[in-house]
Amino acid sequence: MSLDIDKILEELEEDNKEIQKNINTLSSLREKQVEAVENLLKEYDQIMLWYVNNQISFTHPRLKGRGFMNTGGPIVGYDEQEERLFIYNYHLKRFETVNIRKRSDAKTKNMRILIDQGYFEDIVAGIKHTLVHQKEVLTAQYKMIDTLEAQLNNC
Repeated sequence: MSLDIDKILEELEEDNKEIQKNINTLSSLREKQVEAVENLLKEYDQIMLWYVNNQISFTHPRLKGRGFMNTGGPIVGYDEQEERLFIYNYHLKRFETVNIRKRSDAKTKNMRILIDQGYFEDIVAGIKHTLVHQKEVLTAQYKMIDTLEAQLNNC
């Protein structure tokens, strides 16, 4: 059995053109994600400032139950293997990665790298969570109030 080298080379060339086209498409989409996050940060600027000024902790909807909180800006992701929390430092206007065991170990993290690593949805969710976080706190407080009142009524 002999190979049809010309046909194989032609297919390889076609596949390579498609691969290059996809690389360009992926790069363009990642750039749009960067722009979307930049726009979101501008849009939510006053909301984040309110949280920071009132020293209210930011949380992340996908990290509930883990006790992760940050007062300096939204939590925008978590790397479980490295045990590093990703935050947006509001005052410094930059993304950072923070060691959860040693909070003083904070390093700047390029937003594009976070997006390239697949954290776009986490970034968006962390920023947008500022709209509902206070309502969640109120709901938990009302539930606790109801529980405590029920306990007192059973005495």
